[in-house]
Amino acid sequence: MKRKIAVVITHRAPYGRLKPVLKEIKNDPRLELQIIVGTSALTRRFLFALRHLDIRSLKKSLPWYLKSWFRNFWRGKRQKEDLLAKTILEDGFHIDAYFPIFLDSGNLISMTQSAGNILFDFSEILQKLRPDILLVHADRFEMLAVAMTGNFLNIPIAHTQGGDVSGTVDEMVRHSITKLAHIHFPTTEKSMSRILQMGEDPNCVFMTGCPTIDAVKNIDLSIDDGVYARNGRGFGGNVDLKKPFLLVLHHPVTTEYESSKKNMQLLIDAIREINMPTFFFWPNIDGGSDGASEAVREFIKDHNLPALTLYKTFKPDDFYRVLNAASVAVGNSSSFIREGSYLGVPSVIVGTRQHNRERDINVIEVENKFEDIVMAIRKQLANGKYPSGSIYGTGGSSKKIADILATQEIKSVQKYFKDLN
Repeated sequence: MKRKIAVVITHRAPYGRLKPVLKEIKNDPRLELQIIVGTSALTRRFLFALRHLDIRSLKKSLPWYLKSWFRNFWRGKRQKEDLLAKTILEDGFHIDAYFPIFLDSGNLISMTQSAGNILFDFSEILQKLRPDILLVHADRFEMLAVAMTGNFLNIPIAHTQGGDVSGTVDEMVRHSITKLAHIHFPTTEKSMSRILQMGEDPNCVFMTGCPTIDAVKNIDLSIDDGVYARNGRGFGGNVDLKKPFLLVLHHPVTTEYESSKKNMQLLIDAIREINMPTFFFWPNIDGGSDGASEAVREFIKDHNLPALTLYKTFKPDDFYRVLNAASVAVGNSSSFIREGSYLGVPSVIVGTRQHNRERDINVIEVENKFEDIVMAIRKQLANGKYPSGSIYGTGGSSKKIADILATQEIKSVQKYFKDLN
């Protein structure tokens, strides 16, 4: 019988990085792919507010709940409204289940409650699908709850991108998932060494390289205005992607929650100073995005850049095309380090979110200081494109992962700590 491999997808970025792995699993005759998509939990938030007569939450959630309900009522199924789900379906995959996760408030409480939604609902989905292995990606906070649920149901867990180091809560989440996982797919030798240092069985740790490289290596990176047509309408006028522009993607650092708005404002001030056409992506929904998003909204109302385009999400392949075409990528996205190294994109990493993450020569890292950010951007503009780097591999990782998922023997879900000699 085929091994059933379940994969949870919650965001554009993880989907883009896992897409080549999903293709290999789907095409492997020994494996059966099960895709589970996490969605907004607006309905649950609304019902909770109604049940507890929480007037403040009710006022916030009711308009969004009604808007979402009417859209679904008039236009059909949920996947037609969800760009992520729509992209997954257009790429030829089948979605086996949806479940509500996210409360989009952007603070520490909503982040915690979103993780709780997974613990509440996800076990029933796994019980229904009965996967042989649950594949968990990287370091998102919701992935820890996914791994916990699988672990408590005695489902073996495979983990990609374990052993990396970085800033914010991601590093703690990543290492926690490592201790819950039974099969490990680190992307570098250093990451593999850290996994072994955490007491994992060497027979279950496979240095595959990063499947992200497969994602950017196997697509046509040429760019035109079709990227706008494929991704719907964003805010502002369209930046000419064939001329010099900045790409900005800056997420909050959960462990620096109180500084989220200030840090985003410093970055925005630097962007104003450079005064170039700018392609801006909205920050993710980690704790602190409430403050970061407020700074972005203020920027939108009052800017004098030559052109500004802002999107909340984008199809993965088109994101890589925009990244490849950017004169400089600015912010704190790990994409600027992983995919950016392979593409040779001049990148400026701001703040502590990617602290100590392995990087290539395409990256300059600076503190949250206006002068340092401006100086680094100007230096990268003067430098231009870098040679392609191979720190995260040169491709072929996805095939290796699928082969291991199909053949690796898992004698028991009980794990034992392996002391280093």
